[in-house]
Amino acid sequence: MQEIFKNLFFSENFVPHGHCYLWNPGLVWLHVLSDGLTALAYYSIPFMLIYFAYKRHDLPFKSIFFLFGAFIITCGTTHLLEVWTLWHPVYWLSGGVKALTALVSMYTALELWPLIPQALALPSPAELEAANQKLAAEIIEKQQAEAALKQREALFRSLFEGASIGIEIIDLTGRTIAVNPALQKMLGYDEKELHNFTFTENIVPPILPNEEDNNEDSTQKKRYLLRNRQALTESDRYQEEKRYLCKNGQMIWCRVHAYLVRDDQGRPQFYIRMVENITERKQALIELQQYQERLEDLIGERTALLTQVNQQLSWEASHDALTELINRQEFRKRLEEGLGTAKTQNQEHAMCYLDLDQFKIVNDTCGHAAGDELLRQVSDLLQQQVRQTDVLARLGGDEFGLLLYNCSIQQGQAVAQSLLESIREFNFIWDNQIFTIGVSIGLVKINAESKSIESVMNMADAACYQAKNNGRNCIYTYEPDRVETAQITLAEQWLQKINQAISAEKTDNLAQNQFRLYGQQIFSLDSQQTGLKFQEILLRLVDENGEIIPPMAFLPAAERYDLITLIDRWVIDTVFEILHQQNQEVESHYLYAINLSASSVKDEGLVDFLKAQLDTYQILPQSVCFEISESVVISHLNVATKLIESLKSLGFKLALDDFGSGLSSLSYLRQIPVDYWKVNGNFIKEVKDDLISYEMVNMINRIAHILGIRTIAKFVTDNSIMLKVKEMGVDYGQGYGMAAPRPLVINSQLLKLYGNTVLGSNTDR
Repeated sequence: MQEIFKNLFFSENFVPHGHCYLWNPGLVWLHVLSDGLTALAYYSIPFMLIYFAYKRHDLPFKSIFFLFGAFIITCGTTHLLEVWTLWHPVYWLSGGVKALTALVSMYTALELWPLIPQALALPSPAELEAANQKLAAEIIEKQQAEAALKQREALFRSLFEGASIGIEIIDLTGRTIAVNPALQKMLGYDEKELHNFTFTENIVPPILPNEEDNNEDSTQKKRYLLRNRQALTESDRYQEEKRYLCKNGQMIWCRVHAYLVRDDQGRPQFYIRMVENITERKQALIELQQYQERLEDLIGERTALLTQVNQQLSWEASHDALTELINRQEFRKRLEEGLGTAKTQNQEHAMCYLDLDQFKIVNDTCGHAAGDELLRQVSDLLQQQVRQTDVLARLGGDEFGLLLYNCSIQQGQAVAQSLLESIREFNFIWDNQIFTIGVSIGLVKINAESKSIESVMNMADAACYQAKNNGRNCIYTYEPDRVETAQITLAEQWLQKINQAISAEKTDNLAQNQFRLYGQQIFSLDSQQTGLKFQEILLRLVDENGEIIPPMAFLPAAERYDLITLIDRWVIDTVFEILHQQNQEVESHYLYAINLSASSVKDEGLVDFLKAQLDTYQILPQSVCFEISESVVISHLNVATKLIESLKSLGFKLALDDFGSGLSSLSYLRQIPVDYWKVNGNFIKEVKDDLISYEMVNMINRIAHILGIRTIAKFVTDNSIMLKVKEMGVDYGQGYGMAAPRPLVINSQLLKLYGNTVLGSNTDR
């Protein structure tokens, strides 16, 4: 080493100048400059490579740059030694550096060779440009996503702040992140107080905190019950109802909805709980439960009441309300049973048809109350004279029927005679007046040869009529060879009277006609609805002596002999003619109710007749209301429904009369498009004293109003009944307590009611 050092720095070892380059100074300096500049360049390049590698941390194959630097430095060193050896013979050193350069070069080549495929795999500038463009698009997309996220965050914030229910956001550790104003208002705490709570219990204990508890820390912990740290391991959401104790000490019920929010990878982020105050709803639920309990009690009471009502209805369907005897319909059933045993068991029965004499005198002189009382006393008297096995019925008006089971005609005559004598001896006292009445009795035998209940009833009726013709207050017994003549005589008499009344020329004064029209006012019970003049048209017949015959005397005969449809048409024609004489302005303020019989309901030509009448008289159809009894509608449901729809299409009003006598058919009746329900008078009469009747009328009225149908109370006999039905909300009232039927007359333009004398029967109410 010492020798090499001497060769480098001591002049005695210098090589003579120009020894290697032919002693040409220019050539020497050419090599010196060339090798020097090359060495300088070689030494500067590694520094730039090292600086570049240092600055580019993401530079691939960084080690190769250091190898290249070492290689270039060794190469530069060889060039410096070339200059140095011009003057110093350090050829071993120069050779050693060259050997080192060769080793570094070979090592670099060996290291570079496996890197060539990796370098080739690096993206080209075009690929880098495409990647840059893709990256730019991704950056824009990310920016848009961030903008959308900010927009959603703003929307969420507005919803969070403006929500009407309480919202709490909780991190995964159970710490409150945010609460909205609604929750603060609900619980009475501000946001800072809610954030400061660290307790986790939120279930209200069954026993509330003692009001005398002075432990402030305990009370503080019990007050705020919002913290529900229920684990959401099994499900990301839950819902429950719980109580909360507010800051002011008030306990409230809340419905809590909680759910766990996860990110796109399904990692839990935070919890959201929504708290809704349901205290009022809970209170309403408690009240509803109390109401349901009360309702169950009421249902029990109403069930018992309905059971009683059904029993009452069953009884009323088969009995006469006034006398408590069975009615005509039930009597026909019993008569049919008796006729069956007569045919199948060869039994013999007897039937009496009783018609009171002089009853009309009592009724007209003392009023209907007296007439009703007379009928009750006579019913009791007759009931005492017959056996328990016999059947006594009120057939209508002052007519009674008596079915004597297992009774020969001779025994029947003895019973009839006993009844006749009892009535003769009976004195009726009213307002210190004494009345003596009589009875006309028709007696008929029932055996295997009897044809039908209609024939038996007709025979008994004809026999009774013959008893009246024989001077009244006597008995007439059916005889096969005489009854046909009696029937023919009776038929001819009624046919003559009714046909004569129908065919008689109508005069301007209806009081001069044999058929007389009466009107009974139907009053609105609503003081705000007084514009419509509503009345029911009633029919009377005047006999040859000028005596008024009530409808229950001649209408059954008219029905029996198929004259009722002619009577109905006479009434319709007469009323239309009266309306025709009024101007339409006056006519529009009137509504006239006309009754249609069962025969007219079944009359296929009625609709065409009405169309012809409308064409003839040109009246307003809405001024006419046709009344059809409920029993007729139920008995002929399809025909009646079709007729009602036809009448409605023509513009007429419709009413169901005696509504309530067949409530079992309500499911059918509510489908029938009528304008009025006239409630059964038997209910109305008892409405002030009988709870069942009151409830029945009230129920019918409510159902009618639900269906948009107006109600009319019949048989309003006094002011107390009127006040009762008005209290229920019934729309109209009709009866002798409000106005009696009065004859109709024509006064140039208006239809008026006049007179104070009531010439009706007990069935008009």
